[in-house]
Amino acid sequence: MNLKELFFDFLNMYVEKKASKKRVKILLKKILPKKINFNLIRLGENNDGGYLVPDDLKNIDKNYSAGVGLLTKFEKDLEEKFLIKSNMLDFNEIKKDILPKKSNFLKKKLSLSNNQNEISINNWIQEIDREIILKIDIENDEYLILANISDENLKKIRILIIEFHGLRNLRNSLFLDFFEKIVERINEHFYSCHLHINNTSKIKKLENLKIPDMIEVTFIRKDRIKNFSNEFTELPHALDQKTVFNKDEILIDKNWYS
Repeated sequence: MNLKELFFDFLNMYVEKKASKKRVKILLKKILPKKINFNLIRLGENNDGGYLVPDDLKNIDKNYSAGVGLLTKFEKDLEEKFLIKSNMLDFNEIKKDILPKKSNFLKKKLSLSNNQNEISINNWIQEIDREIILKIDIENDEYLILANISDENLKKIRILIIEFHGLRNLRNSLFLDFFEKIVERINEHFYSCHLHINNTSKIKKLENLKIPDMIEVTFIRKDRIKNFSNEFTELPHALDQKTVFNKDEILIDKNWYS
């Protein structure tokens, strides 16, 4: 152990290799939304709990929502406006009176295991459902779930909504390696069609590149898109709302596009 390692060990800290700004920019550009042949509609609450999704909801069998909290209007909108029922999951106690009438709620944590308190994504998604929406907001566990989901279940997802957390760690080359693999797997099957920054995020910099800690991204399965143009959409979208009303909105750093 050299003097530098001894010093950081004394402070109960460690140092990892800093990620390449060029690699981070290439990766972030891969999740920027592109124009598609569907309009986007907003479902859910005003501000936090609302999401923009493609208006391609016909013949969806089920919505799966991992991470519920107290916000359930997204699932209520799907049920009341489009007759899409939801399977909802959260490890916290959720009052039944806030759930959609025809939804199923499971008090478990989405995980890699199957036991009294946990369930894996592949055990949760029912075999009978062939076309689904998957919405994930589970505070950093999204990465393991996306790595664990089977190809069969991944191909069932027509619309995928994810809140990515901990993006400050993109400055770390080990996290960047892992996140690249997750994005590559998603991009094999989906196009990004919307992105919104959670305005409670802290902004970190990798040189002059601004990286928010939390972003909400909507993807649509590639086979739903005709004549894909590869043209970026304009952000923010007209239907976007601040996640938290009393904070300034955070806009995408233009350096993501360059």
